[in-house]
Amino acid sequence: MCSHTVRALRLSFIFGIGLVVPVVLHAIGVPHIHIDELVANSDVIVIAEVAEVKLVGPATPVEFRGQTLEAAEYSSEILIYRYIKGSAGARLSVKYVLPRSFVGYSGLHTGTRMVFLRRAKGAYEPTDLYYADSPALRIGQSTSDSQGKSGDFTSSVIRELLSVISSPDASASEKSEILRIDYAFSPSREVVQAFRTGVTNTSDPNLRQRLQGELIALGDITELPQIVMLLTSKTVTPDQEVWLLYVVGNRITNSRAIDELRPLLRSRDDRLREAAAQALWNIKDIAALPDLNTALYDSDSKVRFYAVRALSDIAQEPGWGGPNEALFQERESEYLQHWRNWVSARAN
Repeated sequence: MCSHTVRALRLSFIFGIGLVVPVVLHAIGVPHIHIDELVANSDVIVIAEVAEVKLVGPATPVEFRGQTLEAAEYSSEILIYRYIKGSAGARLSVKYVLPRSFVGYSGLHTGTRMVFLRRAKGAYEPTDLYYADSPALRIGQSTSDSQGKSGDFTSSVIRELLSVISSPDASASEKSEILRIDYAFSPSREVVQAFRTGVTNTSDPNLRQRLQGELIALGDITELPQIVMLLTSKTVTPDQEVWLLYVVGNRITNSRAIDELRPLLRSRDDRLREAAAQALWNIKDIAALPDLNTALYDSDSKVRFYAVRALSDIAQEPGWGGPNEALFQERESEYLQHWRNWVSARAN
C-alpha cells in the first residue's frame, strides 16, 4: 500500500471520529484558512473531478519548521467541470510533494472538488497544501454567474462552499469537512440561510445538531427551542452535546432567547443550568431578572456565579462589579446577599 493511501486512510479515520479532528490539527499547528488570501494566491480555481492521485516516487526532502523530512511526489489529472477563477483548458495536470510523515498537509482528495491551484514550472500545484481542495457540487453556478461582473472570486468560493452545506445531495462527510472551517463564515444572511437549509436537508441527526449549533454561533436562534428539547430530553447525540452546551452558554446574546432558556434553568442537570445562566450573563437584559433571581439560589456554584456576573453587568453598581471566580468563591455570601436584595427591591 502506497504512503498516500496510508495517509488517506489515517485521515479518514480521524475525520470519522468528528471532534478529534480539530484537536489533532491544532496540536500539529495547522493554520486557520483565510479564504480571501487563498483566492488571491490562486491562479486557477476550478470545480473538477479528481479521479486518482498517483504516487510518482521519492522526492527531495523538505524543510518543515526546522526539520528535514523525507518526502514523496504525487500527481493527478483533473477533469474540469467549471472555472471559478482563471482558465486553462478542460484538463489540468497537478503535481505536488508531501512529507511522508503527517504534518497537517492534505494534498488532493478524489471526488468532485473545488481545487485551488497556482502555476509552477509549466504545471500546476496546490496553492496551499493545508487547504488544497474542498468538497463541491458538479452542477452549480455557471462561470459567468460565479465570477460576477466585479470578479469577486472570494464571494464565489464561499457560495460554492455554502451550496454543499445546503444541498440535499451532498453527503454528511462532505458537509462535515466544510464545517471544519466554520470560523471562515461571517454571519451574513446568505450564510445563515444556507445553514438553515442544511438543517432541513439532512437526515443525519449528528450533522443536523452540528448545523443547529452553527446557527446559534452565527447569531440565529431559530433552532434554539429544538436544541433545548434535545438537551433536556437527553436525545442529543454524544458527539454534539458538548458543542451545543458551548454555543448556548457562549454565543447567545439575543434577549428573545430568555423564555426559551427557561427549561434549561429548571433542569436537574447542572451542566444545562450552567449553560443557561451563562447565556443570561451574555444577554445582559433586565427582562431576565426573575430567572437570574432563581439562579442566585441554585445549588450549583457556577450557576450562582453566572447570575451574579449577569446582575453586575445589568446594574453597573460601583463597588459591586462582576467578580472573577476566585473572588466570588472567597466572598460568595456577600455577593449573593447583595444581589438578592437588589432584585428583591426591584420586585416590590
